[in-house]
Amino acid sequence: MLDFLTDGLRAALRNTNLNSVYELRVRAGKPVVMNYGGNYTYLGSAGATDRQGAALVASSADVEEIVYRASNYSVYSVTEQMRQGFITGAHGERIGLGGMYVYEDGRAFAVKEVTSLNIRVPHEVAGCGEQVWRTCFQNGLTSVLLLSPPGRGKTTILRDLARLLCSRKPLNVLVSDERNEISAASMDFSLDTGAFTDVIRFARKSDALTAAVRAMRPDVIVTDELVSAEEIAAVAACVRGGVEVLASAHLRSIDALRISPVFSVCVREKLFGYYVVLSEEGVGRVEGIYDADLQPLDAVAGC
Repeated sequence: MLDFLTDGLRAALRNTNLNSVYELRVRAGKPVVMNYGGNYTYLGSAGATDRQGAALVASSADVEEIVYRASNYSVYSVTEQMRQGFITGAHGERIGLGGMYVYEDGRAFAVKEVTSLNIRVPHEVAGCGEQVWRTCFQNGLTSVLLLSPPGRGKTTILRDLARLLCSRKPLNVLVSDERNEISAASMDFSLDTGAFTDVIRFARKSDALTAAVRAMRPDVIVTDELVSAEEIAAVAACVRGGVEVLASAHLRSIDALRISPVFSVCVREKLFGYYVVLSEEGVGRVEGIYDADLQPLDAVAGC
């Protein structure tokens, strides 16, 4: 995990509880900031510190070295990812890129002069999906959409739900892992989820979901971060064809879902049996669960 970091950053992280490190913000010429246990603080040579003067300061060379290490010293090999503004590390670490975008024919062509990195550290938390499992799957398999702003634990819960599905039901589970974040968080993921899991990595969701239904015959598809109308259309085709989908979306609340033009088809056609809203306080905490009609379930009120 985080093998691509500079030697100085890795040495500093040895003085922290890595299970509590959710993000690292590495900006050229600025103090290194980290999300530690859900709160932002600085990273110093001795670990977490609230004193800016004790923080490590990243250089442009540090930022460049991290990008090269994360791409296995071949930036060309991750060009398509960089066009989308990120690189994925070997263990599912998503590295967001800030810098100068270059366009060609109206399309993002490359990111040059990278000046800042947002490194999101994945976590495998066995059991974190239990509440969702008990509430949403007590009457059988159905489609579920997790909602929250970025960094609130959607991917971690999806990962655990995939594990629970594979370990408790003889189902064919396909993980559409566009950024290699769901399945790469643990090198033992394939073993932990048993013999019933297939993974499609680095494919656009619309392509992966279409190919999966045609060729892999999944009972359920697990995917992360639905964004576009094209992706929603692919999910709708799966559900209409009898394949359930577990997914997530960057939406703050049920009210945000109601007024979103992109997600209107989900509400109109009741594509998802349940909507799970995560709390903005803390990470991985369920604030509420709603049925297909967007009505809150009394059983989880105030959870």
